[in-house]
Amino acid sequence: MQISRAELAREVGVSGQAIGNYESGERKPDMETLLKIAAVLKQPVSFFMHLSPAFDGKASSRFFRSVGPKSNRTNLALDVRTKWFWEIVQFVVRHIPLPTPNIPALPDPASPNGYTLEEIEAIATATRRAWGLGDGPIANMTALLETHGFIMTRLEIGSEKIGSFSSWIDGRPYIFLGSDKGSYARSRFDAAHELFHLLRHSDVSQEDLEHKRIRDRVEKEANCFAGAFLLPRSSMFSEFYSTRASHLIGLKRRWGVSMQAIAHRSKDIGAIGEHEFIAFRKQMSAKGQLSKEPLDTETPLEQPKLFLKAWKILSEKKLIRDNGLEDQLGFSLEMVAQFFDVPPTQTQAPSTELTLFSKLIHENET
Repeated sequence: MQISRAELAREVGVSGQAIGNYESGERKPDMETLLKIAAVLKQPVSFFMHLSPAFDGKASSRFFRSVGPKSNRTNLALDVRTKWFWEIVQFVVRHIPLPTPNIPALPDPASPNGYTLEEIEAIATATRRAWGLGDGPIANMTALLETHGFIMTRLEIGSEKIGSFSSWIDGRPYIFLGSDKGSYARSRFDAAHELFHLLRHSDVSQEDLEHKRIRDRVEKEANCFAGAFLLPRSSMFSEFYSTRASHLIGLKRRWGVSMQAIAHRSKDIGAIGEHEFIAFRKQMSAKGQLSKEPLDTETPLEQPKLFLKAWKILSEKKLIRDNGLEDQLGFSLEMVAQFFDVPPTQTQAPSTELTLFSKLIHENET
């Protein structure tokens, strides 16, 4: 839940200074006040009592698409949720080994000014080959990344400007995909975009990303890689020969990539010229399809499943209790469920806390 200190103080009936003192540890709230805080923030009392593991120095830069006064509050909230998710993952890995990240050996750019399009093409091809892929469509981008050791989660990010973000945390690559937009094709592109950040931008500091020139460069490189990884050049030259809507819709259905990304990729590799690309954009705009394309809502978003499978093993091994799970984890069940992209209304009625997760596991196995 994203709430300011002043808003929390008003809800609880204390001063903003008091909330600040509670946050800094200078003072402790009495239990009556703590119960009110827990109710407002929708967390168990144990959330405020358990010893949180140190997070400083464990996370690399977070690759947010937008930086500035309007975005920073959202980014700070996402930083907190990143730490929470990491804590939940630590609970899992204490009992179950997760796949070791399979990171291909890839070349650095020849120039300190960044990667050229040809270098990015080579990296995309090398990554496909290292992971045993040919030049055909990727059936499930999320499953592919989980297979190679990437920790994936999908959640409501709360900003249309941020479709996803990523970070190396404690030696593992994490990708957070948004569920806000609901377009499966754009979400697959987002996953490939974050993949490049994790593969080649781990040396870019958070301070560097405050500079628009650097941020624009790394975002452009990640977009170019996503296009090259999802839509290999040889395949596009074979299959892309028209900007007719019916042809692009068919390509989108086959490759799981948006019509606009397909057209942009085709322009990048020279399959079409700038004039044809502009004409395509005008056509999409006239039909009102720049923000919502055909097929966007017909295919469901790819859902991460590794976390659910791990949860199932924990349940089978009796390593999580049927009751008292919130106290065991130190987080509310509702908050944990959000990392499974479960609407809050589905977390309120189960007869036991694990009923929800049992249901989710069953649904994802069928």
